[in-house]
Amino acid sequence: MKFEIETERLLLRVLTKQQAEKVLDFYCRNRDIFEKYEPVIGNDFYTVAHQRKILDFEYQNIMKLSMLRYWIFEKNNPNQVIGTVSFRNIVKPIYESCTVGYKMDRDYINKGYCTEALNATIPVLAHEIGIHRFEALILPDNEPSIHMIEKLGFKYEGILRDKIIIGGERLDHCMYAYLADN
Repeated sequence: MKFEIETERLLLRVLTKQQAEKVLDFYCRNRDIFEKYEPVIGNDFYTVAHQRKILDFEYQNIMKLSMLRYWIFEKNNPNQVIGTVSFRNIVKPIYESCTVGYKMDRDYINKGYCTEALNATIPVLAHEIGIHRFEALILPDNEPSIHMIEKLGFKYEGILRDKIIIGGERLDHCMYAYLADN
């Protein structure tokens, strides 16, 4: 399993709880944007202690191969998190599937960084872990996300009604899927 991947412009890294301050800074800079698309995360989410707990929990699950999260850094600024791509709910065998998630810093959207990160990481999961089906759940009005995921080759499969509670309201999500052998 690769814990660091280098692309043309980016460094993608699995982080440990020792990097919690970098992650907290990323979330604080983008809080108003992320909370539009994320479930309620509690008052202590925006603390170093909570980010340490999350990073430790995720690292333990990475070691079990039930998830994988790469934090995105620019090569010329390797100390500031500018985004993340994650693969959750990794299910093997039989399903060989996972759920894809991603977030970018407000100052780095529309630069192709998320596309570059997913283009680099999806093949790692396909070849090293054997994931065949990658699923993405997107709010129907999140046109930039839909555009990006379609550009990567994900196909629309339908609406999942009342899928996730965001802002206290159950919201429908579009289901997109990418098959690794396509």
